Amino acid sequence: MAEASVAYRGFVAATDAMYRSGGRNVTALNKYASGVMLKAELIEAEKFRGDKWHSVGSLQVVWIKPLSIGKPNASGQIDNLILSACVDSSKAGAVDSKGKSVRPPGTPTQTVDEMRMRRVQGTWKADFAQSRKPAKC
Repeated sequence: MAEASVAYRGFVAATDAMYRSGGRNVTALNKYASGVMLKAELIEAEKFRGDKWHSVGSLQVVWIKPLSIGKPNASGQIDNLILSACVDSSKAGAVDSKGKSVRPPGTPTQTVDEMRMRRVQGTWKADFAQSRKPAKC
């Protein structure tokens, strides 16, 4: 569980770096994301590049807790689990090339992710967002 939590924090940091770079810095995404999440973040990077957006500030993971843990594989190792995590974006936001905010009014600044984490070739990665809901945390 601890390794998956560290990997989730790495995933948030990698997406944060991608957004701050305007979608150009995607190198760390491969280290922390796989499957659907990797594809989704690469699509977001493309959108940010195309729209000439970038983010300012940083996302913060407030807390992480396990929701469910998968069954051990044949060698007794857990290869997947679902984490719940609160991500605060109150000190971050996306802006256009002129520095104007592109965050729609009323957009929540805290969300609770339910993220499936999967061990891929021995490394935990964010694999699929079960849900992402606005919440106070």
